[in-house]
Amino acid sequence: KELKATHVLCICDAGVRTTGMADHVKDILEKEGIETCIFDGVLPDAPNEMVEEAGRKANEFGADMVLGIGGGSSLDTAKSVAVLCDNPAPLSGYYLSQGGTFQMKTPLVLIPTASGTGSEVTIMSVIHDEHSDAKEAVMRPGDLAIVDPELTVTAPPGVTASTALDAMSHAVEAYTSAGHTPNSDMQALEAIRLIHDNLKTAYEDGKNLEARTNLAFASNIAGMAFNDASVPFGQAAAHELGIRFHMPHGVACALTLPEVVHFAGDVMPDRVKKIAEALGMKDAAKSTAAEGEKYAIKSIKDLMKAVGIKSMKEQGLTLEDVKSCAKGAVEKNAFIAASPKEVTVPVMEKLLEEMYALYE
Repeated sequence: KELKATHVLCICDAGVRTTGMADHVKDILEKEGIETCIFDGVLPDAPNEMVEEAGRKANEFGADMVLGIGGGSSLDTAKSVAVLCDNPAPLSGYYLSQGGTFQMKTPLVLIPTASGTGSEVTIMSVIHDEHSDAKEAVMRPGDLAIVDPELTVTAPPGVTASTALDAMSHAVEAYTSAGHTPNSDMQALEAIRLIHDNLKTAYEDGKNLEARTNLAFASNIAGMAFNDASVPFGQAAAHELGIRFHMPHGVACALTLPEVVHFAGDVMPDRVKKIAEALGMKDAAKSTAAEGEKYAIKSIKDLMKAVGIKSMKEQGLTLEDVKSCAKGAVEKNAFIAASPKEVTVPVMEKLLEEMYALYE
């Protein structure tokens, strides 16, 4: 009501609709005299044609507010649908790679039901363009985020694991980004600590509200951290692995983490020791750079194993499959420039090879 909404389009996927959350939101709004329509056709990785279908529904309904509820794909879809409420289709005209300019008038409310993407507090909507088979970005921030840990208790163990490790990758990459800031550093380290200390508990007992609350907060501040600092090569590799092999984004992000730490080890040794400290290393400040790096990598790998993350080999991928992602990872993701060292296609090929070997 404060945002002057009279017609709200609520965007979610079929899973969230099944839980009754979206209909509960609809009931609350309609009791307040706000007409509400639900679009529950969100697909993983937010394909552009699905987003445009939701945009048409918003305009047919006369939506003067967009509300996204769900995981990262639902929130990213809601962001881009808000753009299509104020600007003519197609969505491709508003990609960052095409200049990314558009009007922003329609209020946008974002409610996460998983603790991973931090999309509720980032400016970026990640869209899978089905024509170029690349992940594109539409830069549309929300107006209000509602983070309620109770909405995450229904997330199954596999989703809990992959989304939390997605947030871990945001935090580790923000902390080792060339664009890091004092603010992003503080948020990233706390997010790493919270995920390390709470993920296994939430994975084993999804109804543990303390663990769920800590993961929700970690995801939220990790999103703020990478929104400020950007993310280097790990997310670029994860985007290409996801597109090529239909790998869940959080799983792909997790598989990059040991190599992200290793890659930063020689140019950011003190930062890697801080990551090790956040992961539970005692007397990290007194350790050598090599000791800090070794501890951090082992800690991350142990956590991944504890929550059932399968290696690339276990997923049926060959080394050549994985190395073939190098060109797309570099050329389709401009944010790779935030890496602490230059990442060219040959360098990325080597990094992917090491990712494959580092976690088996």
